Amino acid sequence: MADEPSDSGSTLDRLPTGVPGFDVVLGGGLVRGGTSLVLGEPGTGKTTLGNQLAFRHGEAGNTTLFVTVLAEPHDRMLRHIDGFAFFAPDQVGRTVHFLSLYDELRAQGLDGSLALLRRLIRQYGATLVIIDGAGRFEDFAPSPGEHRRFVAELHVQLAVLECTAVLLTQSGNGGDALHGLGTHVDGIVILEDQSVDDRAVRRLRIVKLRGSDTVRGWHQFAITDEGIEVYPRLEATAPLTRPEVRGPRRRLPLGIAGLDDMLRGGVLTGSTTLVLGPPGIGKTTVGLHFIDAGAERGERGMIAGFQEAPDRLLAKAEGLGLRDHVEAGRVRIGWQPSAEGPLDGWAHGLLAAIDAHRPERLLVDALTDAAQLPAAEGRWSGFVAALAHALRGRGVTAVFTAETRTGEASEDPLPEVAPAIDNALVLRYAEPRSRLHRLISVARSRDSGFDPETREFEITDHGIEVASSAESARSALDGPARPADGG
Repeated sequence: MADEPSDSGSTLDRLPTGVPGFDVVLGGGLVRGGTSLVLGEPGTGKTTLGNQLAFRHGEAGNTTLFVTVLAEPHDRMLRHIDGFAFFAPDQVGRTVHFLSLYDELRAQGLDGSLALLRRLIRQYGATLVIIDGAGRFEDFAPSPGEHRRFVAELHVQLAVLECTAVLLTQSGNGGDALHGLGTHVDGIVILEDQSVDDRAVRRLRIVKLRGSDTVRGWHQFAITDEGIEVYPRLEATAPLTRPEVRGPRRRLPLGIAGLDDMLRGGVLTGSTTLVLGPPGIGKTTVGLHFIDAGAERGERGMIAGFQEAPDRLLAKAEGLGLRDHVEAGRVRIGWQPSAEGPLDGWAHGLLAAIDAHRPERLLVDALTDAAQLPAAEGRWSGFVAALAHALRGRGVTAVFTAETRTGEASEDPLPEVAPAIDNALVLRYAEPRSRLHRLISVARSRDSGFDPETREFEITDHGIEVASSAESARSALDGPARPADGG
């Protein structure tokens, strides 16, 4: 089913869900007093979401009814949610009440169960009701038409009682649940557990939410110890236009004398710089120089790494004195050791850490690792542009490293991200006369002049040293033993 158009500028009252990221996707929360349908196959997180909604609502001092239409006892479900941070045993029976309609439904049918639900809402003063297994109502309807009549009446009765409702039901029956219930509800949310390159990715989509300016399309989510966390698609929530950097732009040195000379003093504030090169060439070290140079000037820095653990990064930067800045709290290091987490989860986690630490400088090592996270394919250009916009809007100047095989500029592994990148540095090897040389050149410097000549550099105990002229690089590139591909 295609997403229904959203209504912008809605004045409908909202009920915040308390689920991280979910209210952003919903356009502010559930419609207060409305009915929403949550569809998903078994194991997609419907019951977890329902319980999280219930306990977050109760946490605010409101009353929730969690009503099941299934034969399973509540004790089993409570054992399953006991490990989540949102679960509060002291709320059970006080602000969150677990009840069953199953026996009433079998004995009195649809109308009897609706009458009981109405009495329970009034008795407890509930302002939110979660109905688990709502698809079972259809099993007790004598005809499809009678089922539709019941759902419409349920919607009307809950609205009269000013009680917000969330109906949880399976979607693995050919869409019957959606067609049977969807017409009579205010909102429809679909949960999926998708396989991407043998990796599981959870995602959700708001099919419709009346009177709401929802964030359309699929959004990744995760089930963590905290419960469900929704990660709104970065491209859909970041500014669509390139934000201006706050205050006058100035140059930030990378902390490598010869390289800063090539860049006419450094990179501009709010810019993004891509450092390209093959494994072992020194890309990470360039980034560490950038972070250390800022810390020496009293600027906060942050490192988001994939490949090397924090202790290895600090060992690599031992000659720079970066460890002292980390211990002083000026520099923070984040590390994601695998490529299993959701792409948007990584991005939102990074931005949350930036909002907390408020760094002026950021190193992402490496952007090519982020490109391997699930759901990156087909979105990469827009995602990187959105990330660059989000960083620029926060006043962050960023350096991204990216791995190539040879370091040739023409072998850029991320050509589609070029519009989002302000500066590009290319690191490569040359091996004339059986001696390995490291070379560096500035391939791009937007809004600024730069030295286009290639220079040689070395990695010493004190970091990177770039030659003061291009003379040694010319010798390395023009040597008789130079590889035919220039690498």
